[in-house]
Amino acid sequence: MADGCWPQAAATELCRWQQPASDWPTYARAAATCQTCVMSVVRPRLHVQLIFTIAIAAAATGAYAGPSSAAALNWQSCSKPQFDRWKKVDGWALPGFDCASFTRPLDRRHPSGKQVKLAVVKLPANGTPAQRKGTLFMNPGGPGQTGVGLSEMVFLLPPEVRAAYDFVSYDPRGIGASTPALSGRGCNIPKPTRPVTGSVDWSKVLAARQKQVSDYNSLCFKANRALVENGGSVDGAYDLDAMRAAVGDSKITYWGISYGTLLGSTYAQLFPNRVRGMVFDGNMDPQGTLYGISAGSVAPDHSIGFFLEANGLRSKFNQVIAQLNKRTIPLAGNKRYTRWDLLDVLNDDVDFYPVTGDQSWAQSKQAVTYSWNALFGSNSEKAAARKALTAPDLRSPTTGTAGSHWSAVVCQDYADRISNSRQQDRLRWITKEGPIYGGSLGVDYLTTCNGYSGARPSPIPRPKRFGPPIAGIISNTTRDGETPYQWAVNMARTYPTMRAITLVGGIHGTFGLSQSTCVDTPIANFLVTGSLPAVDLACPFSPPPTAP
Repeated sequence: MADGCWPQAAATELCRWQQPASDWPTYARAAATCQTCVMSVVRPRLHVQLIFTIAIAAAATGAYAGPSSAAALNWQSCSKPQFDRWKKVDGWALPGFDCASFTRPLDRRHPSGKQVKLAVVKLPANGTPAQRKGTLFMNPGGPGQTGVGLSEMVFLLPPEVRAAYDFVSYDPRGIGASTPALSGRGCNIPKPTRPVTGSVDWSKVLAARQKQVSDYNSLCFKANRALVENGGSVDGAYDLDAMRAAVGDSKITYWGISYGTLLGSTYAQLFPNRVRGMVFDGNMDPQGTLYGISAGSVAPDHSIGFFLEANGLRSKFNQVIAQLNKRTIPLAGNKRYTRWDLLDVLNDDVDFYPVTGDQSWAQSKQAVTYSWNALFGSNSEKAAARKALTAPDLRSPTTGTAGSHWSAVVCQDYADRISNSRQQDRLRWITKEGPIYGGSLGVDYLTTCNGYSGARPSPIPRPKRFGPPIAGIISNTTRDGETPYQWAVNMARTYPTMRAITLVGGIHGTFGLSQSTCVDTPIANFLVTGSLPAVDLACPFSPPPTAP
């Protein structure tokens, strides 16, 4: 299929993504007709043309104020020895990058008190001075992802963006190479304990998970209380604004991915007049709650399903799971390959294309194919497959979603808490709507804040029904396995002066990550010129490129 833009023609595929309408707020429910599933037609009918024009005009003027800021960062080559620790922590060699430590007060209400140091990296723009627009800040989300370790994503961006912008990413407070880092007993919670074979009583799995997460979170919070209570997205937005000032930009240009979209929305709520332009990519729901996040538990079923259909693996997957529900696959070293090895790998990998050297889709194909060969292949195929399945990348990871930075940030950002009994009620809906992986992720999302009862939250500002009028683009895939498409619809409704781009597919993150010109071209044009598409766009599915 040619890679182009379909303003409406992708509506049929977009409408296949379904959630019970009763599960979403009234203002976000899709209408009955297929066309209303496209973000461009579920927007509020507001008279925003005037403020929209003002916002775009402001973006087009550029906001680069030059390097004269008194608080400018002391950039040095990342090749210097003092940054070797960063590379070990974040696992990225940073060739051609500059590094700087950025000191911030732990508690912004006490600027002379204890301090934190953020690890910040920059790849300078490669264009002429006339092409310069300023700095593009990137936050990869998580929460808990390292911006330093994922700064290599800059090489996926269109050349006109690289020419116009210094690219800056960073490890938020408590994460990666930033100091102090969240650490200590209880800060890394293992995967939930699930029965290896047979039927799964998810209520029992959740009951055990409730106690486990509560115990771990309590220990982690006790060891890191000051960092946790000053480490939510509100504090992150103030850090981001301070970095904006430090690089000399009067207004920010920002690319937020996943939970980074919620940080961007928080920034827009706190500093609406300091926004040049924003790209929200793989969106959180800006009107959401802790309870609402649990709806994301069913998203992996959509991305896994899309991956299986796109690669013709549905039949093999079904056969493998039917067998693994009854028995495990014996491996060398007295090890066993279980259904959770396969499902956990698919959950982690089908959301991403192999555009940064990470195997992603290719690795997911291997997991399904090797599992099938190990069960149904010839003797030689079984032997080869069972050897291949011992690779760590094809086995279940050791840690789950709950706990650590995820819980520390989320439990600051949302003040509501979910009782254990309400968690059980919600889990019944999750396992019904997400029979493949909903239970596994649901027991983590639901217990996120168990053990944080003593923490003082710092809730993100919930946007007013619409606005503020900022310029930007909201991009999402139809079968996103981490942030459901409906959350992007809600983001688009909240910020009606932004434009929405919908990409058919199941990956998480689109700009550069999808390598779709239908996505990349309008976003790049907006970043460089300030011009937005006249209408929202829908883009067709395009297969992943070959891994570099």
